[in-house]
Amino acid sequence: MVKKLLQHKTFWVMVITFAGMGLSLLVRVLLVPRRFGFTATADELTTALEITLVVDTIIREGAKFSLVPLFVTSEEDMTPIEYQRFTNNILFLLICVGFGTFVLIELLAPWIAGGLLRKSTIDAQRGTTLLRLFAPLIVFGCGSTVLGAFLNSRQHFKTVALRNALPPGAAALVFLFLWKTQNLENWVAIAYTGGFMVYFGWLSIGVYRAGHRYEFTSVSTDTLRALKNTVALPTLGFAVRQIMNRLLIEIYLISHLGQGVVTLYKCAFRIFSALQTLIGISISTTGLPDMATRDTLGDKQKLGRIINRNARPAIIIGFFVTLFTLMFHGEISAVLYGRGEDQASIELIGQLLFWISTGMTFSCLIPILNAGLYAQKAYRYVFANMITMAILNFVVAYGLIKAWGILGIALSISITALFAVGNLTYLLRRTRVSWF
Repeated sequence: MVKKLLQHKTFWVMVITFAGMGLSLLVRVLLVPRRFGFTATADELTTALEITLVVDTIIREGAKFSLVPLFVTSEEDMTPIEYQRFTNNILFLLICVGFGTFVLIELLAPWIAGGLLRKSTIDAQRGTTLLRLFAPLIVFGCGSTVLGAFLNSRQHFKTVALRNALPPGAAALVFLFLWKTQNLENWVAIAYTGGFMVYFGWLSIGVYRAGHRYEFTSVSTDTLRALKNTVALPTLGFAVRQIMNRLLIEIYLISHLGQGVVTLYKCAFRIFSALQTLIGISISTTGLPDMATRDTLGDKQKLGRIINRNARPAIIIGFFVTLFTLMFHGEISAVLYGRGEDQASIELIGQLLFWISTGMTFSCLIPILNAGLYAQKAYRYVFANMITMAILNFVVAYGLIKAWGILGIALSISITALFAVGNLTYLLRRTRVSWF
């Protein structure tokens, strides 16, 4: 039994993801508050990193799940030379998109930071500096998206899973060796960019070992058409969702509640996000290539069984994680942040974790059900779900923050997750796939 578990691809992806999430939590949930406290500096660092990662996430998540089915079907339909040229086209194009986005952020950084942080307690000028230091990671993030999708289509999941570990690992080393350095936040930003650069190099080697050969080619019309048909709608959906959730709600609305509140909220949210990624994203990532293959064969019934098979462990593990978090939210916060002078903040983190975690099981199911739509290339449904849930989350959050403050933001995530599972189930049925 143990030997079979150790050989299972999802197990190792979850182990590597767990290590990566642990490093991310160490940096963003423990080291940042310990070094800077719940201060304006911590908010500036958190905000600049969040803005940059939102842009990276829009491109990465919009393309990652879309590209895997595209690579699976293209490899079957094309000759090896045509497929290699096609892959290089996409890689070169995404790197150019990343570079263009990086330049745009560098130029618009004062307006981006000033617009989001206006009337808040955060210094927009220092936020601008940090934003410019974080921005180069987008170039390497875009390239890594294509290389990661290529490796996932070949089911080389362990190589790709290191994305969660390298950037925060580099930042953790900076905290370790430069703890008392003045302007430490600038070095943390540089370290994150360096981590993305190392990850891009790691994937490039992995893709080369998988048999791919790089060459610079002009982007063909067929490649542009393929990306338009596969990536455009999911990326637009992710853009709306990320702007609504991560920028308007978690920075713009929350920053008005006081100094340090953005960092305080992120301390709770990152714990929840790490658990959701560990369970839901890991399972959906390893299951997507099989689902895409079944869709090419037109086997809807088998596709539904694969979704069911992936959903069951997510529900079981998610349920016990939810139960544990609800029972021991206060203890988790106390263990992570100690019982120092700022006891009120530590207790509030525990309360935020409680309300965010009430919908943990549903949040873990979302990427798995989404993968069922991606496998069928049902991008209009993916887009419709993202837009609907983004609007719903903003409306609920805006209403609850007026009545219940920051705890209302946390509860809105759980409410939206419940509706998202129901909506995705309905959309899957419209594609004649039932997962239960």
